[in-house]
Amino acid sequence: MGSSFYKNDMKKYLYLIAIVFCSLQSVAQFGPQRIISTEADGSRIICAADVDGDGTLDILSANKFGENLTWYKNLDGLGNFGTQNIIAALGDAIHVHAADLDGDGDMDVLAVSYFYDMVVWYENLDGLGNFSTQKVISNTADGAYIVIAADLDGDSDMDVISGSDNSGIAWYENTDGNGSFGPIRTINATASIARYIGTADIDGDGDLDIIGSNSGTNVSLSWYENIDGLGNFSVPMLIDMSNYALGPICLIDIDGDNDKDILLIAAVSGANNVVWYENDGIGNFGSQMVISDDPIDVWSIYSTDIDQDGDNDVIVTRGGAFDGEVVWFENLDGMGLFGSKNIIGIEHQFPRSVLAADIDNDGDMDVIASSQNDDKIAWYENMTIIGIEENQLTNLNIYPNPTKGLVFINSKTETIISITVFDILGKKVLQIGGNIQQFDISTLQSGMYFLQITADDRNFVQKIIKE
Repeated sequence: MGSSFYKNDMKKYLYLIAIVFCSLQSVAQFGPQRIISTEADGSRIICAADVDGDGTLDILSANKFGENLTWYKNLDGLGNFGTQNIIAALGDAIHVHAADLDGDGDMDVLAVSYFYDMVVWYENLDGLGNFSTQKVISNTADGAYIVIAADLDGDSDMDVISGSDNSGIAWYENTDGNGSFGPIRTINATASIARYIGTADIDGDGDLDIIGSNSGTNVSLSWYENIDGLGNFSVPMLIDMSNYALGPICLIDIDGDNDKDILLIAAVSGANNVVWYENDGIGNFGSQMVISDDPIDVWSIYSTDIDQDGDNDVIVTRGGAFDGEVVWFENLDGMGLFGSKNIIGIEHQFPRSVLAADIDNDGDMDVIASSQNDDKIAWYENMTIIGIEENQLTNLNIYPNPTKGLVFINSKTETIISITVFDILGKKVLQIGGNIQQFDISTLQSGMYFLQITADDRNFVQKIIKE
């Protein structure tokens, strides 16, 4: 009997060692700062997009001074960037966003000018990053601060949504799918200092709703239901009025229940903190939950799966005029219980923007940050170590690669249970289940994707190119 107990105890011991070893392997670690540019004159907001159609992510920046809209080419897909490319000199550019506004398959550029009350866009003329002159969507967005693109009316083209200090939240219909925009359609004209907005299917009815903050009089966080899927919105439905200032918003699944929760920066106990609100799937939100216990001067947030454990973590920038850092908080249980801060980098002066994307095409999310007072855009390589079984397909043959659409899987020993397809921003774009021997990605745009393959009781990651 003693021998039996000894064997069982040894099995448990070895099992715990295996768990600890796997846990150590999945901890996200970041390399040193890698400079993209030190010429982004007062960089405020950055975004990642494939500007020149080569299948790798480039970086765009809205700058407070100088050449206000710029982009930087990812030269080799490994994170070595070229010199500054000028899109336009847009006075007092506050925000930049990339989207295919004219339906030609390449990334155009949206921006706002705070001082000139303008919402504008620039056409990517050749798909290579040569842009048109300014095209005005609105010149009456008083104190325009943010602009995003989404299909609000369900006609499969990109409409435009703006938030401003004195004109509230509004949207503009893409009337022909080619970038001709209709007149302003007001969502909430009374929302003062409406600087932060987001769009997602909040209530699970298949169309896109709007989340917006009001940091002027009657400070509040609200959502607006897309009542008919055609862009007719409800009155504001209050989520919270407990803060005297509200900051950037992310709409993402924090607790793993497949609906969009709200992540944002809010004033808590006299300091900027990172908080989130749980969505029940139909737009009823829980009370505010604080993520960070070290909140001073938080400026921007982003959320994605940093450590490749299947849940969404949180990245923020924080600091003052002459210092700053980029940090992340691990989602410990996949349900919104967060750990203490992990430092990514400290070499920033007044960091204004942060995002995550696969800059070097190795299948994990790197972190990119910009800072206004040192004109810097930099990135940090995600050095996360994942298990060999999650990285090598020794018994699977996936072909053709590149492919125009149809992909075949030949497995010698594995039974394929499911395949999840992610784009290079980490967004899930396709899910396939069953005993899979072939699948079709012809509906996806050309570019690089990652296949997360579940085979028997193991997971694999494979890069694939859609022509």
